[in-house]
Amino acid sequence: MKKLLFVFTVLLILNSCSSFKSGLIIPANHTFLLGEFNDKYYSAELINKSNLTVIVKAVDKSSGEQTQSFALVPEEKTKVYISKEETVYFENENGTEVKVDVILSKGVEGMRYINNK
Repeated sequence: MKKLLFVFTVLLILNSCSSFKSGLIIPANHTFLLGEFNDKYYSAELINKSNLTVIVKAVDKSSGEQTQSFALVPEEKTKVYISKEETVYFENENGTEVKVDVILSKGVEGMRYINNK
């Protein structure tokens, strides 16, 4: 019984410490939305793997107001903290696709691409 409890505890700890990594590719003139249906706070480490700038914006879900914004320049690495009330927009206004490595502190619900108008 003690062994079972120990194994369960170790698995629980490993699961709670895990992160989610993705190589996000954003097509030319598209925006990727992250966290549209999310209801938890989370952090994201972002690494721009392309040679083009990506605009990152956090927008309040209820008011539509922009709460954070910055340019993720080529090869830049940064960490952002996102509230459960925000959706993150990765805007690619370039004529070619870009790649951003995203390491999330936990699973995030609601991801999709939209075409820039």
